[in-house]
Amino acid sequence: MSRLPPLRIPIRGRPYGTGVGVASHQLLSQEFSRSTGKLHRIMHRLVNPTKAFRTLHKTPTVLKAILKGLSQAQIITLRDGTDGWSILFILCHLRDLEEIYTQRVRDLLAQPNPIFRTVSNEALVQQNHYGEQPFESVLDEYCARRNRLIALLETVVTEDQWLLSGTHLSQGPATLLDVAVNCGLHDIDHIEQITRCA
Repeated sequence: MSRLPPLRIPIRGRPYGTGVGVASHQLLSQEFSRSTGKLHRIMHRLVNPTKAFRTLHKTPTVLKAILKGLSQAQIITLRDGTDGWSILFILCHLRDLEEIYTQRVRDLLAQPNPIFRTVSNEALVQQNHYGEQPFESVLDEYCARRNRLIALLETVVTEDQWLLSGTHLSQGPATLLDVAVNCGLHDIDHIEQITRCA
């Protein structure tokens, strides 16, 4: 029987990959690994490549729908709080992270246990001049990058490939399936953030 990927459960109120949340994730993952495995098998049925693909395909359509009718001025000025990001910054972030997720998949397919490249959000904002981007071009580029990620993931055909593992320096080990699922969850986090921009 094939080994199942590590179970990762988000801690309510704690962003994944920060503070106590990471330690809590690791403890929960260890605890479930020591269990009989029944819950782990259930989670594996709930979190699988088919469901990851379903989520990854939907985000461009959802983004286009919620942004329909907004002007460039609105995209720049609407924020999720006085110190929050504008919709434009959120879109640029999604576009740039898409390339990072794609590179992680490439790395997993090309070498054993790669260390995933990380970059700070602030560095991306500065390097890519988020405040100067035309939002329609950003959205188009995001959609193109998502299509490339999906095409790459469609080359993954065996369970062993989905279970290839790499390491994120702050979040710990992650399988290729984890990367695909986390990409979709990252989308949902930022779609919800966009809905709070007013």
